[in-house]
Amino acid sequence: MEKKKYILLFEKYIRNEASAEEELLLLSMLRHDNDIDLFLENQIKNSDQKLDKETEQRMYEHIRSGKAQGKKRLFTTVPLRKAMQWAAMIALPMMSALLVYFLTSDPIAGDNVTVQAPKGEKANITLADGSLVWINSGSSLTYNNAFNQKERKVFLEGEAYFEVAKDPKRPFIVHTRDMDIEALGTAFNVRAYPEENNESTVLLEGKIKINAQGQQRILTENQRAIIDKTVHTFSTDKVFAVDFVQWKDGNLYFENSSFDEIALTLSRVFNVEIQFASERLRSMRFSGTLGNSSIRNALDILSLTSSMQYEMNGTVIELYYKE
Repeated sequence: MEKKKYILLFEKYIRNEASAEEELLLLSMLRHDNDIDLFLENQIKNSDQKLDKETEQRMYEHIRSGKAQGKKRLFTTVPLRKAMQWAAMIALPMMSALLVYFLTSDPIAGDNVTVQAPKGEKANITLADGSLVWINSGSSLTYNNAFNQKERKVFLEGEAYFEVAKDPKRPFIVHTRDMDIEALGTAFNVRAYPEENNESTVLLEGKIKINAQGQQRILTENQRAIIDKTVHTFSTDKVFAVDFVQWKDGNLYFENSSFDEIALTLSRVFNVEIQFASERLRSMRFSGTLGNSSIRNALDILSLTSSMQYEMNGTVIELYYKE
């Protein structure tokens, strides 16, 4: 229950929906949890290099000074508003890590294991229960060393395809930022990139139960569940499920996707930077399958079927509107 409180409060704070009382409660919870104190300190030390160095140093020094005084509490030496402002600067890149910590940490069971597929690469893994997982570019799967002992749960950031080994006594649960997906033995795809506006699950075989937005839905084959993170809605529809796992076989499937969304996908798959020289391109849409043999091949197909043209300079690509 305490973990759920942390998660709900963090999510409300990140969305700027937390009241002043909830901010105080969150700060109090942080101050009185030594484990999260240590976790946050480690995250600051290992934070993204793009983080403002002056802010990072101030945060680190305040944590260290608190420990030196025997307090071992985060943000105890700074005003509340300033502390929360500093927290906001690291909260977004840390959000997924925090959720992994709360959802999968078990100090008795052991450490967490994270399998990552960097941009431009894919990965696959066989879990201890025999379940198979394919992990798409720019994604990570985290689970505890105790996986398959008492329970089967994983945390996903990004996209992965699951073929779950049957075990009626221990449901297989995939946690994302906005969904909990439960399966007994089935095949399904989950897409949950933090930078995208939607999270989705597509069922290929069997049945899965999804909890999201305070609702519960049961999916059958060729159904998709979609969370719209901007307006906080939860809906389902019928799809041709195998289209959504073409990425496993080296293809890229898009269903009425904007060029903005396509650019994010191509950036992950080919590990390139895509810039828009013309903003009117962002809202243009494309449906179809692109091979991912090369970024040039994908862009050539898009340019032949739209008003887009491109220029490449190493790994930087600029998209222009073709009059």
